[in-house]
Amino acid sequence: MKTIGIVCELNPLHSGHKYLLDMARQKFSADYVVLVMSGDYTQRGVPSIVSKEVRTRMALMAGADAVFELPVQYATASAEYFASGAVSLLNSLGCVDHILFGTENGDIEEIQKIASILNDEPDEYKKELQKGLKRGLNFASARDAALKKLITIGNSTTLIGSNNILGIEYCRALMASGSKITPLTIKREGSDYNEEELADNFSSASSIRKVLESGMERTKKDTTQNTNNELNSSVKASLEQNIPADILDLLLSQNKYNRLDNYSDYLHYKLLSERDNGFISYADIHRDLSDKIIKNLPKFTTISDFAQLLKSKDLTYTRIQRSLLHILLGITQETMDMLKENNYPTYIRLLGFKKDSSALLAQIKESAAAPVISRMSDSFRLEDELQKSLLAQDVLASDIYHLLMPEAKNEYQKPVVIL
Repeated sequence: MKTIGIVCELNPLHSGHKYLLDMARQKFSADYVVLVMSGDYTQRGVPSIVSKEVRTRMALMAGADAVFELPVQYATASAEYFASGAVSLLNSLGCVDHILFGTENGDIEEIQKIASILNDEPDEYKKELQKGLKRGLNFASARDAALKKLITIGNSTTLIGSNNILGIEYCRALMASGSKITPLTIKREGSDYNEEELADNFSSASSIRKVLESGMERTKKDTTQNTNNELNSSVKASLEQNIPADILDLLLSQNKYNRLDNYSDYLHYKLLSERDNGFISYADIHRDLSDKIIKNLPKFTTISDFAQLLKSKDLTYTRIQRSLLHILLGITQETMDMLKENNYPTYIRLLGFKKDSSALLAQIKESAAAPVISRMSDSFRLEDELQKSLLAQDVLASDIYHLLMPEAKNEYQKPVVIL
């Protein structure tokens, strides 16, 4: 029985995700495909556009056999933590043979070679890295220059493509953990990860969210039933080439699409409440950024505008968003350091599964390195204090997410999604 794991956000699920799921079976002969999926928040530092329960159902409709939640501390972190947490969870399942991911270059040997150098840090690499730093390059640029000195990199996207960067981190995490899971990749099809305009097919999740949010704004301005129906038809026509039909229907049936600015007042209150102490205790926030937040706080209007105000050459917009989200959710640097020191522990929370995947679930229950939580009432089985703290913070994060979403249920009321 071959089981392939895929790490994803599905924010929302689109044709590129469906292609990856199909390739797991068609190209790599998977018997089962398990997903490790971000919960209610993503690595860009934003809430998911629809809840994890809806996205779990989408994943099962698209061909996944089981979906497990990536704890929020990892899901909202930089590539290193994101990948390490996801690989730790896949390792903990005890039955995953391969991890499959899309990359811009589609070259697994090149990805692994770079990962090996970054993990081992040979003397020649460290020497070239220091040369770059002394020339005034930032760390990422100095690292890339050092790698290019050591190996021939055949694709210009290898060190800058967002999917390649994650792929390198997955391989680093596999190597560092001594994992038996082997990596597989396919070349990413379609638009760039950050592209905000729709393509004919394989559009980015960013461009799809933009269409959905635009439709939502127009609906707010004119609430008549006829206008809403026309808008839904217009949005559906725009997206039907990019999202499988049944999944698009599910997506368009949602009453509301979430976004970070919905939480502006909550974050503003927290920033005002804590400004006297500064914000350096939170993950990804150094002294300069903390001071900059405090200095610009009188100009706060929305989270997105504030992130734009704080952005600089050395601090990207996405990095700022992540930092502000960490403040909102209370994710501290001390917690992240502790997770790294303890080899990225995780719990195993089952979000959904297919009825015909009983053999897979039986194997996971037998081989898993941690208790499998299918209902929150099972959480008492967690004995490790770090696992308990991870879960507690996930519950809080989900409660915050649902402050502004309709038909909210707390984590203890949510059933596992079964298809």
